[in-house]
Amino acid sequence: MHFDPQAVAAAMAEVAATEIMPRFRNLAEGDIRKKHGDETVTVADEAAERALAPRLRDLIPGSVVVGEEGTAADSRLLDLLAGRDPVWVIDPIDGTRNFAAGKADFGVMVALVRHDEILAGWIYEPVHERAFVAERGAGAWRDGQRIMRGDDAPADDKSLRGSISYLFFPEPPRERLRARAKDGLGPPTDRSCAARIYVDIAEGRQHFVLYRNMKPWDHLPGALLVAEAGGRVAKWDGSAYRPTDTAGGILVAGNGEIWERVRAFLDKP
Repeated sequence: MHFDPQAVAAAMAEVAATEIMPRFRNLAEGDIRKKHGDETVTVADEAAERALAPRLRDLIPGSVVVGEEGTAADSRLLDLLAGRDPVWVIDPIDGTRNFAAGKADFGVMVALVRHDEILAGWIYEPVHERAFVAERGAGAWRDGQRIMRGDDAPADDKSLRGSISYLFFPEPPRERLRARAKDGLGPPTDRSCAARIYVDIAEGRQHFVLYRNMKPWDHLPGALLVAEAGGRVAKWDGSAYRPTDTAGGILVAGNGEIWERVRAFLDKP
């Protein structure tokens, strides 16, 4: 199966320029609403997904699309991830709350999946016009420059910069995790945008992130970007993260040492 990574990045940039940026800090009354789970959605999310989906399908004949907004209307689309056809997974605007509030920390995310394996991932930052591309076995790239994480684990756990998305953890584990992190890890660096967090880990500005929510559009592109940059991505129990995973939590770190240290620290009673 052939695909052109730069053609995907170009399509994302074009859609961002026509459907997203004209609405940034320019949303009218009624352009923002709540969907299931109290999540925010805007007309820009919906318009961007509608515009991007056919562009991506045209790049690989026979491919299908699983988009965040389309899946909100028909959850059966998630079944396509386990099928034989190439699947484009789209998050038209990751960090919608930031976008709706006029904050720059949001991104467009796309992953290409086949046979329950992430083949490629893209993150595009419309405000900064930066494109991040990762291909399995071919590395991670920002605007054509290779991204490589070094062995940069700090000696002191208090210096580990990271974030934990507590929202989907039940009680009492949520409060135990919160207390453990507060007592022994560095100050949290949560930007409320997975696209931004994954980029920060890949480029070394953040050491780790822990999520319980495992919606594929939130994680697939960034997970491959971090892995191809030299980081480690795995489920909380240490098993491999797959596109069809829906439970178990995901821990992402800048390298294997950081992953093991954070996992061991947070798992202590």
